[in-house]
Amino acid sequence: MTRVLVTGATGFIGRHLLEQVRGAGFEDVHAVCRRPPAETGRVCWHAADLRDPAAAAALVAEVRPSHLLHAAWIATPGVYLHAPENMDWLVSGLALARAFGEAGGQRFVGVGSSAEYAPGDAPCREDETPVRPASLYGKCKAACWRAVEAAAQHHGFSAAWGRVFLPYGPGDPPQRLIPSVIAALRAGQAIETSHGRQVRDFIFAPDVAAQLVGLLGVAEPGVFNIGTGQGVAVRTALETLADHFGARPLLRFGARALAPGEPMQLVAEMSKTSRALGRDGWLPLPDGLARALTPE
Repeated sequence: MTRVLVTGATGFIGRHLLEQVRGAGFEDVHAVCRRPPAETGRVCWHAADLRDPAAAAALVAEVRPSHLLHAAWIATPGVYLHAPENMDWLVSGLALARAFGEAGGQRFVGVGSSAEYAPGDAPCREDETPVRPASLYGKCKAACWRAVEAAAQHHGFSAAWGRVFLPYGPGDPPQRLIPSVIAALRAGQAIETSHGRQVRDFIFAPDVAAQLVGLLGVAEPGVFNIGTGQGVAVRTALETLADHFGARPLLRFGARALAPGEPMQLVAEMSKTSRALGRDGWLPLPDGLARALTPE
């Protein structure tokens, strides 16, 4: 029987993962967080703090999943990039992978980040673009994949790692770029931002989940980009939002400097993921922003 365990299931991406897992036809679905919700929604919830490696290993030994979708990690806006807690999640990921192998697991999919890649001017290719993270977050994510890959080779299970680019959409924390700009525009407040010429691969959160869950159902191992393959200037995205309110004058481009080490381009090359999943053509940014502008 296929039994799926989803970690980080109450987070921004995690909530969409649960929806996609159920929609993909997986019937025996388990999820974990520190404080499980009262409403189960046909999901078997478990309470555990996965930052404790012993708790992570005990959970896997108890559930004995055949498939594991690991999304739990620190993601607090303004904090996560350099938080020491990243190292706790690195240790936790290794504990989960080791316990998964010992329990006879078959397919492990971990949620990585585009922050693992070295800055560059070309689209990021999984097996060509150098992995040279600038942040502690990116370094720990990259190290976690290497640990998971080693555990998979040792225990004989299949492992994939989805490097997520720039997610946005329902459930996006209010401090992040898209929701914070929408809130300011609604309030008629000026928005001080960088020049906005940096190019990003924005991906709608349900599409992130669809790609990750798709990887859960295939056997190919390795790293896969989770994005759209379409680069859009940050300035263009913000102007699209401002035009909805007729409020372009509220955008103060150039009022803030770029963050240290911020790359000018961060776009996924998607051919490998598209081949593995048998599809492409993810939601274009203008359509996703229109949905983001509609309150849930």
